[in-house]
Amino acid sequence: MAPLPTSRLQLMSKYRQWLIEQESLPLRVIAIESSGRTASLALLDAATETARLVVERQTPADERTAQSLAPTAAAALAEAGWRPRDVELVCVTTGPGSFTGLRIGVVMAKTLAYAVGAHLVGVHTLAALAAAVEAPYRRLWTILDAQRQELFTSSFTAGEPVALPEPPATSIRATSQFIERLQPGDAVAGPPLAALRRQLPAAVAAVDESLWRPRASAVGSLGIALYKLGCAVDPIDLVPRYYRRSAAEEKFERARGETA
Repeated sequence: MAPLPTSRLQLMSKYRQWLIEQESLPLRVIAIESSGRTASLALLDAATETARLVVERQTPADERTAQSLAPTAAAALAEAGWRPRDVELVCVTTGPGSFTGLRIGVVMAKTLAYAVGAHLVGVHTLAALAAAVEAPYRRLWTILDAQRQELFTSSFTAGEPVALPEPPATSIRATSQFIERLQPGDAVAGPPLAALRRQLPAAVAAVDESLWRPRASAVGSLGIALYKLGCAVDPIDLVPRYYRRSAAEEKFERARGETA
């Protein structure tokens, strides 16, 4: 094979250098967590292998998420000195969780990603809860309130990272059945611990209270990992995953069955 002309070698060298520079450019990320009564939002800089948390904010507890999420995002961007169009990746919890909260967060994430041309990734809420817990337990259970004295539950093996890209197996269990299922050495994380902590068996641990609620920073970390695995989706296609029908839908189904 004839040697490449010097000009072509120079061009290839410049191209390789450009690729290296692209790898080091900041990946600016906004993460939204709105599965509960309040929401949180985080900005992360993923220029390096370990993402750096820039800002994390919580929506006011005395305000509706629909009213406070956008102003919270605007305040976080201003604090970081970012413009909306600087955002390159949007991560958002898609479920399970509050029907209303999930809809608000997903709609905002879709709108922002579409408006600024950012990539978009959906994150499982219970996986985000698990990703924030580092203590070495035999098995970690993450839980969310499913109403009607039931819980959304997922479990994770200690010492293993949250499996990606598939979401964790998610079940709806009666609260009493979930407690009976716990084994010595297990640990539990999730907002329902506020009411259930004293009901846990003696050999089962509740994680630190600061880790009971899903955090936007953990959503961002998982979202970045999913993005690197090629799991970004079109804003049109992203929808919440509720994992159950609403009470109104279940009531309608029962009524239809009774009249059939």
